[in-house]
Amino acid sequence: MTIPVQQSLAGFIVSDADVSFTETGISQVRFRVGVEHWQRERDGTFTRLENSFHDLLIFGRTAERAADRFRRGDQFVAHGHVETQYAEPPARPAEREVYVARKIGHDLARTAYDVDRAPATARQTTHQLGHTKKEVVAAVGTEGGHGNGQPSADQDVPPPSSSASLAERTAVPRSSTAPVHGIGL
Repeated sequence: MTIPVQQSLAGFIVSDADVSFTETGISQVRFRVGVEHWQRERDGTFTRLENSFHDLLIFGRTAERAADRFRRGDQFVAHGHVETQYAEPPARPAEREVYVARKIGHDLARTAYDVDRAPATARQTTHQLGHTKKEVVAAVGTEGGHGNGQPSADQDVPPPSSSASLAERTAVPRSSTAPVHGIGL
């Protein structure tokens, strides 16, 4: 069986999220994004060229999460496809390429963050309904894969009074002095 691949796009967010809905009521988010370009020289060095700028479009629940978690300047990696959209005259340009992302995340090579490994249902339930950790564990059945319904010491769901958004709890940028792990460019 062959490896299923899609087109990818790596870049940085340039605009705030433009949130809207399709005619059928599906949420969609549009970002303006920038892409760095480099040219390899004969001596092995690289020369930075001008950035290019493009539209990135995301649909559904992924769009809602992206609008909540991405800010101007964030580095991302996405996979999806390029689509040509046509505008009604007299719009200029009459056609425009848009990158439609099926999945998107922060670029590990350029972003440091902490991962919240609590079950997604527990994080969402606590965030959306304001339940306590004990109520979430009872509703989900287990926490941290222990199977006993008892909270795991290494996982912490913020109390309902916390004003931290889901994005602030799941992708917390570290200070510039913190060590960055991963490969760099």
